[in-house]
Amino acid sequence: MKKVLVLVLAILSLAACKKVTPEQRIADISRYFDGKTEEYTSNLKQYQGEKQIDYLHLVLAKDLGAEEIWTLDEGDRHSLIAEFPAKDADAPLAMISAPLDDPAACAAILEVLEAFHSLKIQNRNTMRALFYAPADSTGRNGLADMNEELHAAEEINLFDLELSTCGAVPPHTFAIVDTPTFAQRLIDAMPPYFAPLGDYQFVQQPFDPEWPMKGTIYRYDLSPAEFQKEAAAVTVFVYLLN
Repeated sequence: MKKVLVLVLAILSLAACKKVTPEQRIADISRYFDGKTEEYTSNLKQYQGEKQIDYLHLVLAKDLGAEEIWTLDEGDRHSLIAEFPAKDADAPLAMISAPLDDPAACAAILEVLEAFHSLKIQNRNTMRALFYAPADSTGRNGLADMNEELHAAEEINLFDLELSTCGAVPPHTFAIVDTPTFAQRLIDAMPPYFAPLGDYQFVQQPFDPEWPMKGTIYRYDLSPAEFQKEAAAVTVFVYLLN
């Protein structure tokens, strides 16, 4: 009887540790966003300046469990950063960013972080969310400030996923700013995973020497009219990169 009990416990333990496949996780993400109400955008539109940063800080700390939150202040520019470390202290850094004057893009970052938190998706990379100050009169923005901070701290950023609603990238298209070889690998690998979500495209873009953040960049322009579908797609993209 004792041996049978040990065997049953072992089987239950293995079942509990069974790995979730990417397809299963993507289905979970899709269901999570299906019919979900979204309030972050409207809330962010109500605030400006310090009040907007205070609201983001509250959500990130209270609701999303950010381990560390800080501001990056350069003159009149104020950006907010939240970090979600991986279990491995030596895990590389990956970033998702949006300008503070684009409420829907900032809201999409919160939605991604909320989905990871609610669905208990373990991030293998240390995730850093950057809500950055838009360009000032000199043309410099908070993204450039973050790039300098990374360089000064000798931190290596795997990639930055830049979200916006400016329309610079065609709808339902993830732009990959990397070498042709690496970009093609993603272009070939991603579509099957996105098929359950709809028709999404993956294209390579050339490096822009004027872009303030250096390294691998991904860009996605959200359509506010179908926000939850867009948030689901971005969450899946971050999950697969993770």
